[in-house]
Formats: sequence, C-alpha cells, structure tokens
Amino acid sequence: MKPLVKLFALSALFLVTLFSCTNEESIQTYFVGHQDEPEFLMIDLSPKMIDISQTELDDEQRDVYNSFKKVNILGYKVDKANKASYVSELEKAKTVFKNKDYSELMEFSDNGIKFRVSTIGNNDEIDEFILLASSEAVGFAVVRVIGDNMQPEKLVHLMEKMKDMDVDGNQLGKVMDYFNN
Repeated sequence: MKPLVKLFALSALFLVTLFSCTNEESIQTYFVGHQDEPEFLMIDLSPKMIDISQTELDDEQRDVYNSFKKVNILGYKVDKANKASYVSELEKAKTVFKNKDYSELMEFSDNGIKFRVSTIGNNDEIDEFILLASSEAVGFAVVRVIGDNMQPEKLVHLMEKMKDMDVDGNQLGKVMDYFNN
C-alpha cells in the first residue's frame, strides 16, 4: 500500500510541476538560447561605454541616463541563403513580445524598418524596455534595455537631445558593421 501512496504523491507533484510551467518564452531565455548560435550577433553593453562626456545634459537628463544598467543586443542578418531561416527566427522573436509579462508601448515603421517596443514595469517607472526592429532587406535585432525606474517620457527627451549631439558611438560600430556588410 505504501508504494501506491508514494507513486500517487510523486505523480501529483509531477503534474503540478508540469502545469505550473508555462511555454511563454521570456526575453532572457530568448537571448540565452541564441547567444552561442553562429548566425546571431550578441553584444552586451554598459551604458557607461557610450561616452557622453562631451554632451551637455541637464540634471534630469543625466538622471535618466544614469537609470540605465545594461543593454543587450541580439542581431540576425538576412541574406539570400538564409531567407527561410530569417522568417522562422523572426517569428520566434515576435513570440517573446506576446509574453503576458510585457506591456506593448508602441509599434511603428520608419524607412522600411518595423519597430515594436514593449516594457516591464508600471506606466511611470519602467524596469525594462525591449525593442524588436526588423527589415526584410537587412535582418532583425532584439534590444533589451535594463534599468531602474526608467521614465519613458523623460527617455524620449534624452534620446532627442543625444540624437543632435556628437555622442561617441564607436561601441555600437560592431552592430552597424554587422548589418552593413
């Protein structure tokens, strides 16, 4: 009788474990699952690697910049030989954005590139931004920005300011070279 009770208890525990797991892929599992694949480019950046020392920022903009902890970039370049694989990999990346933990912030297109931006956190203080940028001509990139209490409206002002400044973006050159070659 004891072995039957033990078997029942183990079976129940297995079923609870099985049903408590979800199949939703997170951005973290997506990055880890693709980081060592040769067709992907993976870059981890500290925002401190982007030199803004020559950029004039006010206190609020500097606080926004300092709220960033880490930026992860995962890129996939499309060419004639991997077009089918590109479509498949892009669909996998899109499924990450359907995860219930992410809130869609915006979706738009610009110059043939489709952008999708989602967040983790509440509306006023975001802990994580994820961006999917895709183009059938170039490929796609998934960008993950991790920080503390990032504020979207202030981030937009900082990005506008940095767009017009001479910011040292040499660290991002590897990403641009990857998609341009």
